[in-house]
Amino acid sequence: MQRHRRVKKQSYVKISWIVISIILILCFSFFIILHTAERPMTIARGQTETIAKKYAGLTKVDSFYTSNLGKTYYSVSGVDNKNKNVYVIVAKKGGTVNVINSSSGISEQQAKNVIQRQKHPSKLNGIGLTMIKNQPYWVVSYMNAKNHLCFTTISFKNGTIYKSIENI
Repeated sequence: MQRHRRVKKQSYVKISWIVISIILILCFSFFIILHTAERPMTIARGQTETIAKKYAGLTKVDSFYTSNLGKTYYSVSGVDNKNKNVYVIVAKKGGTVNVINSSSGISEQQAKNVIQRQKHPSKLNGIGLTMIKNQPYWVVSYMNAKNHLCFTTISFKNGTIYKSIENI
């Protein structure tokens, strides 16, 4: 009788260890996959910050943006060595660097406000700076009231809507 109980207890312990091992392996795999998926953006951010510090004299980086409407741009906002707030926009291909005084246009929050007032989104997905015909623009991604993906390009200089792509 005792032998029968001992066998049952040993099999329960073995199954418990197997289940715990599988859970640990799955958790570890999840974190590895997540880290691998975020790595390209982490590298892009690091490279953009390095370029901004080198070419624009950035001493402090506040925000990182990315935009991809036909051409990919990475950008950062921050304070330069002259204590001015600037945006630095770097093209992914070609590495063209554009340094823009933040006081010469609208802020990220003002661009979001334009979208809120004129497009009434259900959710803002993201915002980034881009260059179109050598001029800076904010690109805002959002979900409209029908839950369709939309992109709106807003002039950095005056906050007017340049182009909208809706109901994707």
